Amino acid sequence: MKVTVLIVTRNRAADLRQTLDAMLSVRVPDDCEAELMVVDNGSTDETPEVAKSRRHGAFDLVYLSEPRRGKSHGLNLGIEQSKGDVVIFTDDDVRPPAEWLEAMCEPIVSGSADVVAGGVKLAPHLLRTWMTPSHRSWLASTEWLTPGKAVSLVGANMAVSRAVFEKVPGFDPELGGGGLGFCEDGLFAAQLREAGFRFADRFDVCIEHHCDASRLDRASWLSAAENRGISHAYRGHHWEHWGCRFGALKLLRAKANLAMWRLMNRRRMSEEGCPMEELELVFVLGVVRGHLAQLGRSRNYERHGLSRIR
Repeated sequence: MKVTVLIVTRNRAADLRQTLDAMLSVRVPDDCEAELMVVDNGSTDETPEVAKSRRHGAFDLVYLSEPRRGKSHGLNLGIEQSKGDVVIFTDDDVRPPAEWLEAMCEPIVSGSADVVAGGVKLAPHLLRTWMTPSHRSWLASTEWLTPGKAVSLVGANMAVSRAVFEKVPGFDPELGGGGLGFCEDGLFAAQLREAGFRFADRFDVCIEHHCDASRLDRASWLSAAENRGISHAYRGHHWEHWGCRFGALKLLRAKANLAMWRLMNRRRMSEEGCPMEELELVFVLGVVRGHLAQLGRSRNYERHGLSRIR
């Protein structure tokens, strides 16, 4: 069996260093050929030196450069160049357990699934008392997914059979980091379901997400909420083929609802964190703005299509 672990990174050399060091603890079975592929998405820091200088244990290191900005471009290059019968996707700021690779591959290798949703939990030092399950899910926690009923994927921990890419070739380059910001994994998962691929989950095998603490700042939450909405609207216009009636009225209403909430809840605002009610209102405003911005464009997909048509 051949397995590829794929990481796309940009200007996060310190995070990448710690993640690659953590990969040394991952157990690779004797009958498995494993490659650790790092796709550098146009970094200007020490990322190339870090990727090439770390020890990688039982993994063969593959370093690739993808200068076109956007995580999805990096993911697609990695898919194209990878040798694995199974491709495991993860991020540059995680800590996997020793049994991670074997456990994520097992449902695919046994023939019981084509796609595996793995578990993600937030690193303990990032947890806060004000966080709700929704806050944690926005930081990639998979607690919102029901064991035994996997319906989506989180890009920080998912495994895919090579055969999947014959029908669903990759990720939308307009979505994800460096693009609109989010939803590249969600759209990919929806396309896999549409294609009829079988999902399994290994939520019992959790990686720890060590995202930058700056993502807990109020400004970061608000930016993420708006970009999530804009990304969701892209999917709605191009893949779901949403219609649009009374767009200007919806925009005015979304702005008014947010302004009213803020007027009534000024005491709840702080430098760290953000109430989920406010984030949901900002998300809705982002959806409306994003959809209005997309309306003049031709669709990039047939409705529920498996690959872009343009």
